[in-house]
Amino acid sequence: MKIIALGSNITFKNLSPIEIIEKTYQILKNYNITIIKKSNIYQSEAYPNKSDPLFYNSALSIETKLKPYELLENILKIEKLFGRERKGKNCPRTLDIDIISLDNLILDEKNLKIPHPNLHLRPFVILPIRDINVNWKHPVFLKTVGQIIEKFEPDELNKVKKIK
Repeated sequence: MKIIALGSNITFKNLSPIEIIEKTYQILKNYNITIIKKSNIYQSEAYPNKSDPLFYNSALSIETKLKPYELLENILKIEKLFGRERKGKNCPRTLDIDIISLDNLILDEKNLKIPHPNLHLRPFVILPIRDINVNWKHPVFLKTVGQIIEKFEPDELNKVKKIK
């Protein structure tokens, strides 16, 4: 299964973070990315700076014929359409799109790591993945979504709220 994750926590041209995510769904096809299944949209505290605006996250099961670096290139173009500026790691942003998994591909290069190296540490990524496939297995750790979720403390999971 090919999975990308979307996140947003600041507005762009009068679009709220939720509207940015929903507009992104609509334009992916223009970049050779077809949505197979969408997760719910979740709200969580910003990570790691909890004083930043709340984050909204979603995960998508996709189909694409793009090679990993072509997919990355298209994702960066989409982020730029929504005014993404890279001011620093984990800064507030209009749109963040991460490649989470591309089937069972394991890639560890300077500019691209697949599966996403921190996905198993982030409830705001794992809970949306559970929405799209409860049987998905991490290609490196070979653990199911449920097994990964079990490792989180209940209060960590409770901070991620399904909103849409």
